[in-house]
Amino acid sequence: MQARDETRFTNRGFTLIETIIVLLLLAMLLGVSGSLFVVGLHAWDAGRIRAGIREDVSYAMEKVVRDLKEMANGSLDQYDPGSGDIAHTIDFNDLDGNSFVFYLYNADDSSFDSTYSESFYDLRKATKAQLDAGNYDAGILILRSLVSPDATPPATALTIDPNDPNQVTLYFVVQRSDEIVRTRTKVRPRNL
Repeated sequence: MQARDETRFTNRGFTLIETIIVLLLLAMLLGVSGSLFVVGLHAWDAGRIRAGIREDVSYAMEKVVRDLKEMANGSLDQYDPGSGDIAHTIDFNDLDGNSFVFYLYNADDSSFDSTYSESFYDLRKATKAQLDAGNYDAGILILRSLVSPDATPPATALTIDPNDPNQVTLYFVVQRSDEIVRTRTKVRPRNL
C-alpha cells in the first residue's frame, strides 16, 4: 500500500499556488520589459529628432558661413528696412555685386522689425531688392524652428561684432518637440 501512495505523490502536477506564483513572475517580467521597450522607443524618437535638427543646423551653418566668407570686401552690414530696426540681420554683397540679406522671418509677424514676438522663426536669405519691396516671405528658407531672439537666453542671434565690424557671430538655437540643439560660430570673411 505504501508503494501506491508514493506513486500518487510523485505523479502529481502543479498546485494552484505554484501556477499563480509563476504567472505573477511572468507578469512582472513582461511589465518590466514593456516599460524598458517604451523608454527605449522614447529615447530612439528623441535621438531621431536631435539627429534631424543637427543635420539641418549643419547645412544652414555651412550655407551661411560659405556665403559670408565669399562676400565682397567692405560690404558687411545689418539690413535696415528704413525703420531703424536692424537687429539679427546680415546684409552683404557677393563677389558679383548682388546684395543679399540673411534674416529671421515668421509669417505671423505684422512687420519686419527688431521685435520678435513669435516663438519660432525661419532663417531666410533674400535679395536686398526683395526686402526693400516688402517681400519678406520671398526669401529662400535656410533653417526653420529657430527660437526667437527675444526668448530667454540663450536664444538665436545673428550679429556683427561691435568691436570688430568684420566678424559675424551666428548662434542658432533650434527647437522641435522637446529637443533643442544649439550651435555657435564666428565668421570672418576671406576677402577683407
